Order: sequence, then C-alpha cells, then structure tokens
Amino acid sequence: MMLLLILGSYILGFKLMARYFNYGMRLGGDIPNGLTMAHKSSYESPLIVFTCQRASYLRTTLTDILKYIPRPCTFGCPVIVSQDGENSDVEAVVSEFQKEFASIGIPLIHINHKRALKGAEGAYQALSNHYGWAFSQVFNGRINANLPMPQRIIVLEEDLHIAPDFFGYMAETSKILDKDSTLFAVSAFNDNGHLVNNPERVLRSDFFPGLGWMMKRSLWKSELEAKWPEGYWDDWLREPAQRKGRQILRPEFSRTYHFGFHGGASKNQFGSILRRVRLCEEFVDWAKVDLSYLEERAYAKLYLSLLDHSVHAQSIKEARRALKRNKNVVVEYSDFDEFKVLARKLDIMDDEKAMVPRTGYKGIVEVRPFEGSLLFLRPSI
Repeated sequence: MMLLLILGSYILGFKLMARYFNYGMRLGGDIPNGLTMAHKSSYESPLIVFTCQRASYLRTTLTDILKYIPRPCTFGCPVIVSQDGENSDVEAVVSEFQKEFASIGIPLIHINHKRALKGAEGAYQALSNHYGWAFSQVFNGRINANLPMPQRIIVLEEDLHIAPDFFGYMAETSKILDKDSTLFAVSAFNDNGHLVNNPERVLRSDFFPGLGWMMKRSLWKSELEAKWPEGYWDDWLREPAQRKGRQILRPEFSRTYHFGFHGGASKNQFGSILRRVRLCEEFVDWAKVDLSYLEERAYAKLYLSLLDHSVHAQSIKEARRALKRNKNVVVEYSDFDEFKVLARKLDIMDDEKAMVPRTGYKGIVEVRPFEGSLLFLRPSI
C-alpha cells in the first residue's frame, strides 16, 4: 500500500510539473542510463524539429534525419520533435518515427506546447511563443533527467530537407562556435543559394539566415531567454541589440532546402527564390576540411584580399563580361536603394534587416552568376 501511495504521489507530481511547464512529453527509443564520458558528448547537441499541423511535411523531414543521422549517433542526439497545439496526424507521424529511431538506438522525444486559445495570437506570435518555450525546455534540462545538459541545439523546422553531410557540417562548425566569441550562431542555409559552386566553402556573415541553424546554451541562458520576443523572433535575432556585432557561419552551398510552400506563417513570401536554392547533394567529410581560415582576423584579411585582387566593374552588364573571362568582379553600391537595383538584376535577395543585406559580410554580398568566378556587391568605400 505504501508503495502505491508513493507511486501515486510521484505520478501526480509529474502531472503537476507538466501542467506548470505547459508541456506534454512522450519518449521513443531508450534513454541511456549512466552515460559514460565517451557517450556524453553525443547527447549534448540535440536536434529539435518544430512542427504544428503539416504532418506530411514533418514525415519528409524526419525521413531525411533518419537517413542521415550518424550511426552510432555522435552528434544531434536526442532528436526532439516539438509540436505546437494538437493535431492527430502529426502525433501519428511522430509515433511512427519514434519506433523507427528506436530501431537504430536513437531516442526521439516528443514534447507538446499548448497553444493559446484560437484567434488569441497571430501566426508569428504563436511561432515565437513556441520557440521560446521549447528552447527553455531543452536548455533548462526538462527533457529527460538521464540526459546530460545540452550545450548547444540544432534547430530545424517541419519543412526542411537536409543534405547528406548536414550533421558533419554542424559537428565541425560547432567546435568553432564553442571557442569563438565573435560568433553568434551557425546556419546551414544560403539565402542566395541558387548561384553557388563550392561545396566545401564556409563563410562568415553578419546576417542570421535561420532555416537550419545552431546556437549555444550560454547564448540562450545569459542573453536571449529573459527577453525573448512575443513575435517575429528571427528578425529580432538580427537586430544589433541581440547580435552585438557577432557573426554567423554559413555554407556557400546550402545544407538545407525549404520545401514547405503551403501553410506556413510567411505565406510563401520568398517562395520564388527559395525554390531555386540548391541543396548540396555531394557528401563532404567535414572532419577532413581545414576551417582554420574562419578565425575572425584571418578571415577578414583573406576575404578582403580576394576583393582587392578582383576586377572592378561599373555595371552588372560589364561585370558579366568579366565573369565570362573567369575574373572575380566587384560592383560597388552607394546605398541600399542602389543595392536593390543591382540585386534585382542578378535575381538575388534584395532586402535588408537591421541594415544588413541577406548573406552580407561587412555589407558585401557575393554570388556566382555562372557557377565559376565570384561577383561581389560591395558598399562604396
């Protein structure tokens, strides 16, 4: 009888805790008990997938993750699916994939955020509330007591394809993110990813792309958690008050592809350009790629030298002629109005956030119009 009372109290306590923290949690796969030091680091970088009601999209994304996650898992474990609201189709997909991941020894944890009453918040407000809640669950150790405290998190949405080397890219760049205080985050996405060529090239950027990214626990706990916004979280992260001059690592060749053109909060705002972004099909062994050039001062010197040794053109038409002669080319712009004109001629993203053009590094935006040489749009000196 005493045992039943204790067990009943424990269950009641758990239910009260779940209600207080506004979540439900379902586990799939075995959670390792007493992780050894050798295995601990594998569970310090969980992958979280945000979902709401697009079950078919979620199935596609989870299929990619199941296909490409390392076996045995060395990075990106456990997999967490964070669901906003109630949707039986989504829950069925998660339940199915919990069995699939369990079969390869990787836990898939399902957490559920209870949405506000219907109509009480807009789509962007709902997204922001969901993201902030889920990050707190992960970084405050509320996912599972048997798991080590996550030191970083990889973030995906329910409508993203990933490249075969996605996890390797994140694993190697995490080492740089951990030790470089001039970095804000890592992204797997290039907003102008239809005009690219080099699958091994990683760049620094002043623009936060999202669409497959990673941040450290220390950033969340010491800066973002206490002031997380009520809406438009991605634009908020791009503001100077959050970024504080820090930069983001991103690949030239995207390691994610946004395929969810229906039912999202943005209502397919950039669909025509996002459709053309090329997902890298080539597998790069990132552990063998020298990324030491990404150190802030070394990178600035190397990158600006690349521009200094480029041909200068007065127009996009003139630049195209030089590109066909295999020359890197610089075209300068005087302000963002002129930048927009040039960007539209190149058919690339022409907007800016917090005075930073998409993919920009010190105001410089690069593309490869003919897949070979680089064209740089650069602010006038």
